[in-house]
Amino acid sequence: MKNEPKHKLYMGIGGFKIPIPPVLSGMGAKKGVNETRKNAALLSAEERKVHHFIVRKMASVKEPITAELIANDLGMCNNRVHEIINKLESLKTFIYRSDGKAINWAYPLSLDNTGFKMTASSGEQFWAA
Repeated sequence: MKNEPKHKLYMGIGGFKIPIPPVLSGMGAKKGVNETRKNAALLSAEERKVHHFIVRKMASVKEPITAELIANDLGMCNNRVHEIINKLESLKTFIYRSDGKAINWAYPLSLDNTGFKMTASSGEQFWAA
């Protein structure tokens, strides 16, 4: 029995889609997982708490999350929240601010249309980051 992947990975070059061999896409996926684990190990409990808060809040309010909102809701110093947000964004794994201010992407959610929807156990749908 031959194992065929359900989804294939393509790369766009000059308006053409070129398939990427499963061996190469698998290597890329492994590298991504390793990088994510390495970045996650760099987070303190406080930084992880802020990241988890951002994801939960984005899921409920469905609008970009500001440092001020985080500081107020978690009872933290605004300067410390800014430091944590800057660190999370610099790791290029956890959050992104398209306008440089409010967070509109926090792994695994995005407020922007990414073309990939995910459904929570509650039935609520979100864009996947």
